[in-house]
Amino acid sequence: MFSKRTFLKSIIAGLLLAAVPAMADGYVAPPEGYVSLHYHRADGKYDGWGVHAWKRAPHASDQPLDGVSWSSPLAPTGTDDFGPYWHMKIADFGSTGLAHYIIHKGDSKEQKGKDMQFDTKEIKEAWVTSNDEQIYKTKEEALAATK
Repeated sequence: MFSKRTFLKSIIAGLLLAAVPAMADGYVAPPEGYVSLHYHRADGKYDGWGVHAWKRAPHASDQPLDGVSWSSPLAPTGTDDFGPYWHMKIADFGSTGLAHYIIHKGDSKEQKGKDMQFDTKEIKEAWVTSNDEQIYKTKEEALAATK
């Protein structure tokens, strides 16, 4: 027999799980007010790779997101069958709505070493693949580009 407390805990846990749209492949959609950056490597080797993300305000110096530095990039939020992904709060990028980032491992940089950006008003999920400077709007587009 369940106590009221145990019963309520199980109901709350069920509601929380239902609120997070997850799929069988480990994918979790970004929560409201967040964007996702998804990263795929053909070799499947992700150890040490992280995201350096910053906001860029007009006529001001770039400011890394809180807790981010070159030597301490964002750790992945999770991993799915595509690879690691990072959920980042849109408001942290400032009023421009542009998410600026570099995927790197030490001084090795992805996307041909370029500073990358995407407009969070247009793209809620960005999909990138190793050795490709493009930002794709869907997983399928990104995977098709690897073939």
